[in-house]
Amino acid sequence: MMNAKEFVVDYMQRHAHPVNAVLHIVGVPAAFAGVYYLFIGKFFLAFSLIVFGYFLQYLGHKAQGNEVGEVTLIKSILRNLKKQAGNNV
Repeated sequence: MMNAKEFVVDYMQRHAHPVNAVLHIVGVPAAFAGVYYLFIGKFFLAFSLIVFGYFLQYLGHKAQGNEVGEVTLIKSILRNLKKQAGNNV
């Protein structure tokens, strides 16, 4: 598990490309706004903002040449689960 400093350093490295940084500046708030609109019942707007926000982040990571953070997180979780399953056999 990373501490806060390690997280910030990792985040800065994964978002250093200027195109990636700009697309995240727009994409992350759009996705969060979509979650907000989901909770207040504006489902089409919510869905649109979430998809738009994540699409921008995806494009940013393509420009930088690395994976989206959620994909990296899921791979890490699966790797840890496989490791634990191997230890329990």
